[in-house]
Amino acid sequence: MPHNTQWREQLDTLLDAFNERHASVGKGVSHSTREARSQGLYRIFALLRKLGFKPVPENLAERHVRALMAYWTAQPLPADVLLDMPTTIPRRAYPCSAAYIQQQMSFIRVFASWIGKPGLVRSAVNYVSDPRLVHRSYGALIDKGWESHGLAVDEVIAAVDAVDSHVGGQLAMMIAFGLRRKEAVMFCPRAAEIPAYALPAQHPRSDHYISFLRIKRGTKGGRLRYAAVRTPQQRQALARARCLARQDWGHIGHPGLSLKQSLDLFSNVVRAVGLTKNDLGVTPHGLRHQFAGDLYFDITQVQPPVRGGELLIDREVMADAYRQVAEQLGHHRRQISNAYLGSPVGRHSSEAESMGAAS
Repeated sequence: MPHNTQWREQLDTLLDAFNERHASVGKGVSHSTREARSQGLYRIFALLRKLGFKPVPENLAERHVRALMAYWTAQPLPADVLLDMPTTIPRRAYPCSAAYIQQQMSFIRVFASWIGKPGLVRSAVNYVSDPRLVHRSYGALIDKGWESHGLAVDEVIAAVDAVDSHVGGQLAMMIAFGLRRKEAVMFCPRAAEIPAYALPAQHPRSDHYISFLRIKRGTKGGRLRYAAVRTPQQRQALARARCLARQDWGHIGHPGLSLKQSLDLFSNVVRAVGLTKNDLGVTPHGLRHQFAGDLYFDITQVQPPVRGGELLIDREVMADAYRQVAEQLGHHRRQISNAYLGSPVGRHSSEAESMGAAS
C-alpha cells in the first residue's frame, strides 16, 4: 500500500510533465486552466481516499471513476465497486450541480490521457440512472445583468469611484465593452483602439463601425478579439480610461501594483460597496451579462429571451445576433451566447427550433 504522500508526489510529477498541454490541440493552456486542473485533480484523489480507495494516480481505473460519479450524483455505489471496500462509504445528501460534475469529469478525462488511458472516461450520462443529473443547461433562465436587479449602473459605479477611481474606471470599461475583470485591469487604452481599416481583411464587421478595440491582454488563453466602438457611452468610458492611464502606453490598473495586487484590490473594493450576490444580488461579472443583453437589443431592437423578449421570426437575424454577441464577448461559438441571452429555442416552435439546428 503506498504511503500517504506517494500519490501526491506522483501527481506532482505528472502535473509538471503534462499540465501545460491543451486537452485536444497542440498548444499550451493558460495559467488559470493549469491551476484549475491542478486543484481539481488534488481534490479528486483526496476524495478517492475519503471513499476508501487508495490508488496511486497512474493506477486510476474505471471503478474509481464510477465511485466518484456515484458520490457526486448522490447515488449508491454499484455493488461490484463495493467489493473489498469498507462497510460505510460516505454519501452526499444531494447531488452536485451538473456544471460541477462535468468540470470534474473533464479533469479526469484529460488526466487519463496523460497516463495512457484515453478511453477510460466515458460520457457522464453513462454513469447515472437519470440523465438530468449531468445535463448542463447552457441557456440562462434569469438575467444576471445589473439593471434587471433594480440597480442603476452609473450610480453603482459612482459609489465605487468614491472608494477607488481606478476600479470605477475598470467597471466602466466592463459595461461599455463587455470586458472580463482581468481584461479591464490590464486594459491599455492608447494601444487598443484601431480604425476599422486596420482590421484583418476577413473580419466580418469591418464595414459596420468606424473603430474597434483590439483586446488581447488578460483574455482567456490569450485569444485576440475586436470589440466595436458603437456608442457615445463607450467613447466616454474610453476617454476616462485614457485619463487613468498615466503613460502613453499605460494600463488602467493602479501604478506600482502587480497584476495580482490589482486584481485583489478590485475584488476588495467591489465587495466593500456590496457587489456580491449576498448583498446587492449581483457581481461585477453581471456587467458582461448587461452588455450582452444591451448589444442584442441594439442589433435586433428586441429584448433577449432571458429578459422576456419574443423570439424573432427571422431565424437568420436571430442567429447573427447571437453570433455577434459571442464574438464581442470573446467566444468563438455562437451557442455561448445562450448563457447570457437565454435559449433561442422555446416559445416559438418550428422556426426557433430550426434556428437552433442551424450551423
